[in-house]
This record gives sequence, C-alpha cells and structure tokens, in this order.
Amino acid sequence: MSSEKNTRFLLRILMILFLLPIVKQSSAQCGIALKDVVIKEIGDAKYLKDFRARLPEGSPKKPPTKEFPILLNKGVHYRINVKADAAVEDKVVLKLYDFTKLYGSNYDPTDGTSYAKFDFLCAKTQVYYISLSFAEGKQGCAVGMVSFVKNYDAN
Repeated sequence: MSSEKNTRFLLRILMILFLLPIVKQSSAQCGIALKDVVIKEIGDAKYLKDFRARLPEGSPKKPPTKEFPILLNKGVHYRINVKADAAVEDKVVLKLYDFTKLYGSNYDPTDGTSYAKFDFLCAKTQVYYISLSFAEGKQGCAVGMVSFVKNYDAN
C-alpha cells in the first residue's frame, strides 16, 4: 500500500511539472497578444509603456486590482488605451491617479460606459499610478498602454 501511495504522489508531481509550462505560456500569450492589438489602436501616438495584468475572480464590490507606478512629465499630452482579453465577459477599468486625486478613467460607474482610451494633459511632473480591474470582478487579462501624443505649454 505504501508503494501505491508513492506511485500516486509521483504521478501527481509529474502532472504538475508537465502542466506548469503550459499554464505559464498561456498567461504570457494573453498579455503579449493584447499588447499587439492595442499598439495597432494608438494611431499616430508613440508607444511608451504597457501594463499587463491577469486578474483573479473577485466581487463587484471589491474587484481584484493591479497597480503600477509611472512617472509622467509636465507639458506632455498622453493617450492611455485599455483592452481586455476577448474571452472576458466584463468591462476593464483603468484609473490614473495619485494619492490625492483621480485624474482619469476609461470607465463611468454611474452608467457603466466604458471607453477604449482617454487623453491626459499632464500639468505636474510626478509619479502617478495606473490601476487595472474589471467592473464586475470577473477574472481575465487586461492591458493598459501609455503613449505620447505631443508636448504642450503647461504654464
């Protein structure tokens, strides 16, 4: 009986080791494929940085969120695009903020309207934060992308 338990244990370990690369690869493909789609949607803007998140299942009241810091410069017009994986049956929510103020979002919680992008005219050089989540707390992959549109006079 002891050797049967050892065989089952060894079989489970081998299955985990076999499946681990497959799970890791599908997670990476989700973000890379979405990044490629969003890059095509930024138009004449210049790609600067992307933020990819695979989010677990949560609740609408407290959806799982992934937060990323980014340094933005005064006098720059930025475009922020967002997209969720096609398999996700939820609206992706991207927020741009610092610790005192929300500067922009692609999602209006009052009516549930979601936008693929929004522009941000940066009036102060500082570290901002971008967060990604899903409105109803569904699980899935999302990408946010920051691109440069042009400089402007912020004085």
